[in-house]
Amino acid sequence: MMKTFTGTGASSGVAIGPTLVITRERAQIGEVEDPALAFAEAVSGVVVDLNALSTRAAEAGREEAAAVLGAQAMMADDPMLADSVAEQLEAGADLQTAIETSAATLSAMLAALDDEYLAARSADVLEAATRVVDKLAGVESDALGSITEPCIIVAPTLTAAETSQLDPGLVLGFVTEEGGATSHVAVIARSLDIPAVVGLADATTLAVASSTMILDGSTGEVVVAPNDDTIASFEQRRAAEEQTRLAADAFRGVSITFDGAAFSVPANVGGPEDVSRAVEAGADGIGLYRTEVLFLDRDEPPSESEQEAIYREALESFTHPVVVRTLDIGGDKPAPYLDTPEEENPFLGERGVRIYPVFADLFRTQVRALLRASNAGDLWIMIPMIATVADFLDTKAVIDEEADKLRKAGVELGSYRVGVMIEVPSAALLADRLAEHAEFFSIGTNDLTQYTMAADRMNGRLAQYSDPAHPAVLELCRLTALGASRHGVTVSVCGEAASDPTLSPVFAAMGITKLSVAAPRVNRVKAQIAAVDVDRARRAMNHAVEARDADEVRRLVGSMDLLDM
Repeated sequence: MMKTFTGTGASSGVAIGPTLVITRERAQIGEVEDPALAFAEAVSGVVVDLNALSTRAAEAGREEAAAVLGAQAMMADDPMLADSVAEQLEAGADLQTAIETSAATLSAMLAALDDEYLAARSADVLEAATRVVDKLAGVESDALGSITEPCIIVAPTLTAAETSQLDPGLVLGFVTEEGGATSHVAVIARSLDIPAVVGLADATTLAVASSTMILDGSTGEVVVAPNDDTIASFEQRRAAEEQTRLAADAFRGVSITFDGAAFSVPANVGGPEDVSRAVEAGADGIGLYRTEVLFLDRDEPPSESEQEAIYREALESFTHPVVVRTLDIGGDKPAPYLDTPEEENPFLGERGVRIYPVFADLFRTQVRALLRASNAGDLWIMIPMIATVADFLDTKAVIDEEADKLRKAGVELGSYRVGVMIEVPSAALLADRLAEHAEFFSIGTNDLTQYTMAADRMNGRLAQYSDPAHPAVLELCRLTALGASRHGVTVSVCGEAASDPTLSPVFAAMGITKLSVAAPRVNRVKAQIAAVDVDRARRAMNHAVEARDADEVRRLVGSMDLLDM
């Protein structure tokens, strides 16, 4: 009997084919004569394996996968993990407990940073540790290499290493019970152009091995045992998806408008490698540069000169604005050189702007580096985790103070803007007052949704609360745009919702003039916005903010033909 379920769309595209259900048993490490030596040898082996996989991915042109696997090799060999395992062993823990407990603690520290990129790094720690346990238990990792027939994989989870080795010619798509749209697995799936749905609870139970399945990686729909009419319908959807993909290619480097005004589609980046991808995609600048990535996996923070060089490179790469988010970490000791206390709820604790007074030198160093690079391009400095007007004014005062010092020292500065990342509901409600002082807003829908709905976005079982299409979230976005418009302040969206084909026209209709997305999605978003009928988009927006829930928003907007054809 045909059944339809909904997970989280992680990689666009429609897949139709037989299923292959993958289940795993937890590896068990046997008796070990010298646990410390065995751990060290296993880590060395895992590092060699991951680096080999990274090299193979790079040679195949899979840069995203290569970067993830290289990062996991570093995580496996991380001194913090090794030190923690040693402490656990000295305290009497067995080797498996020591590894798993240490990895879970380090992973939680990264996850507490509440940034989609860094949350994915937290998963890297767990995956690297799992490979170490598998190595010690004699379990073969990456068992998916034996697939010989085209299929849709259904599994509790997939590791980044497994995903990186999937053959797009054989793996039509995959569905997992765990994961989110911003995980490394999702990123790699998108780079391989493999449709994927994640966060579908009990997927392995719902699926029937060898039966036909349909998945839509854009909408998150999964259909088990579809009838002929449903298959035909999704085949038509797949054909339309391919036409959309081809049409988007024509928008590389092309300027677009919405309602007669300029509309920008910049890229989100996490480091110099992503800057190159944004340039290649023809992005309208950078809409979110996650600078915290530069501060991790090292024993001391990057120097002022090192940061200046990195920011300068990004600014010189574009004539469009480059929006740099200042350091967005905190919670419970995210790096060895930051002595931060453990917190009961780090998601609501000292993070983002709240750590700047505590680590004033760290923040001022970053500010100086940004200001020194400002003459290289159009710099926009964005402050995260703003909850009050005072948060912004106090932080902007520090930036202005450092700018005055540099000018007095004879340093030539370029022009720059200072703005607010709207991710805390109070900031959205105070948008009109914040706009009296800020020079731009950027809405981080990932965190805004999490804080508005009081639901951890990494918890797959709370997926129904984590949809940015919920009217409560959209109303906060609308209020942000309305408050900004009264003061002539520009507004962008830089969360995952910016590239959601259901929501991007709704955002444009609110008066938002910039959608910052992952580099591979830039031109698809441009193509959609360029084709949207303005009046229909406004009607869709009005319906959306008045809807009952996210499902109704998606039904209502999805049923409206928003394209001006």
